[in-house]
Amino acid sequence: MLRVAHLGPPIARQGGPAGYLLQLRAAAPLGAAAGVLFPDEATPADRPSRGTSPLRRMVAMARRAVGAPPRFYRPSDDILGADHGHVEAVMTSACADVLAATAASFDRARRWGADVLFCHESPAADHALAHRSPGQQVWLLLHAPMPLALYLVWNWGVPEKDWREVMAFPDVRRWTTWELDVWRRVDRLIIPCAEAFDELVRIAPAVDCLRSRLSLLLSGASARRDPGPALETARRRQIGLPVETPIALFLGNAQPYRGLDALMAGAELLPNDVDGIVAVAGPPKDSLPRTRRVRPLGPVTDVGGLLDAVDFVVNVNRFSLLDLSTIEALETAKPVLLHAVGGNRTFAQLGAGCVMMDDLSPDAIAGGLRRMFALRAGERDALGRQSRRCYEAHLTPAHLWDRHAALYDTAAEPVGAR
Repeated sequence: MLRVAHLGPPIARQGGPAGYLLQLRAAAPLGAAAGVLFPDEATPADRPSRGTSPLRRMVAMARRAVGAPPRFYRPSDDILGADHGHVEAVMTSACADVLAATAASFDRARRWGADVLFCHESPAADHALAHRSPGQQVWLLLHAPMPLALYLVWNWGVPEKDWREVMAFPDVRRWTTWELDVWRRVDRLIIPCAEAFDELVRIAPAVDCLRSRLSLLLSGASARRDPGPALETARRRQIGLPVETPIALFLGNAQPYRGLDALMAGAELLPNDVDGIVAVAGPPKDSLPRTRRVRPLGPVTDVGGLLDAVDFVVNVNRFSLLDLSTIEALETAKPVLLHAVGGNRTFAQLGAGCVMMDDLSPDAIAGGLRRMFALRAGERDALGRQSRRCYEAHLTPAHLWDRHAALYDTAAEPVGAR
């Protein structure tokens, strides 16, 4: 039996590879994962303060590399545009952090004699390629809709800029070229859906040459419980949301690729005769204005309970892979309002109960919100049932495990065979 070892950080209930691997391990039927090695579970010493992920630890290192900025500091174009400058230091620190987080799993895989080193971050894949044993395959599953250099510099350095401006910085271009080279060299490059790969081609057209080599591995998971619409009124009162008003939910963070700024601009264009508000869960309450249309909720631990309390979920990502928050919305039988980009298009193709927006102009978002707020109860329930059917047909933990197991079975094929 071939042995597949996942190289990643200690698994934990959080975002990114750590959370993905935790859900994957939990999805495995009893005894089915005998030939699969997962990273150990995170201990209190492994968990960063305030529940941050390994990627956010990288961001902290990135900020230190740029210097100790004052509040509201934004690196200047001169700082970010320096050749082999501060961005270089940021990326070097970020890669070192990934390798430190995955070192234990790599060491276990080596002692175990793994046939496949299944990586979840490009720096780990680069390291595995350099240190693998003869005959070992290196696979890489992409977890982000953009290269790491763009993610760090745009989302944490200059979120007010257009992403194209960030891609023009020489160190961002150089590190993106490095990452694309890692993707070319791995034995198997894996992504949840072809529509998500379109996002990467939009950012770096040179990566389109890898399209024929892709392995598609649709994600899924959660399975928290059956939806509970009878709890809606009680949940709203508990959270402090109005009982009779239609509620849209944005669930995520304020990083620019998530499009929260566009959503808030669109919401404010709604005319007074439209009944409805947008609840925003994730960003700190004091980081967002409370307006007639926007209700900041702050960080939320009971995501399932919050989903029970709202009428529909909004995803306005500028770039989209296949968001777990949308999967959870479908699981909870909620209609979804989606920007028609990347993995959001995949949800529509799978049959989710959704309304699509072609762009993120304020008028387009206001039109989408107005349409959703105007749905009658029966129409909303019908879309919710459609979402639940989509989840049960494609996105359950069992589907996630079965697709992984089928991919593991291909490890015996010659490299390059599909």
